[in-house]
Amino acid sequence: MKELMYKRYSSRKYSQEKVSTQDINTIVECMLLSPSAKNKNPWEFIVIHDLSLIKALADSKVAGAKFLDNTQHVIAVIGHEALSDTWIEDGAITLTIGHLAATSLNLGSCWIQIRNRQAEDCSSEAYVKKLLKIPEDLRVLGLLSIGHAMDENTKEKTPDWTKVHTDIY
Repeated sequence: MKELMYKRYSSRKYSQEKVSTQDINTIVECMLLSPSAKNKNPWEFIVIHDLSLIKALADSKVAGAKFLDNTQHVIAVIGHEALSDTWIEDGAITLTIGHLAATSLNLGSCWIQIRNRQAEDCSSEAYVKKLLKIPEDLRVLGLLSIGHAMDENTKEKTPDWTKVHTDIY
């Protein structure tokens, strides 16, 4: 796990090579196995391969999603707010697990925050819900781009142990 954590980074440049269906399914399976409060699993996923939809998702935010123009695969993480008051935390766990699963398969990935973000003329969430025909009672937390990374992680990671306290602050 520690090796995986040092290796993982957010990739925003991908080749045009498709990721195998088996690898996408492995990532989704890992996300489905994510822990959740009271095991309610208040999430659903939309696996998006349609390049016209992915290109449209590049406009889901004023900034921070434009790189989706050159992405081959995206997973939308949707939450059932009425099912669990921890749908945000639980959905965030699935996005993290998706990141790690992609890294374990030597793939790049990036979390694109949608909740509480803004598109040009509406909220990012409203934009994504309309584009992907998501029912009104569901929430959109974020997107996970997946692909064969072309950018390299050149930044060395060093744990900041000053952020760790024992017994009291």
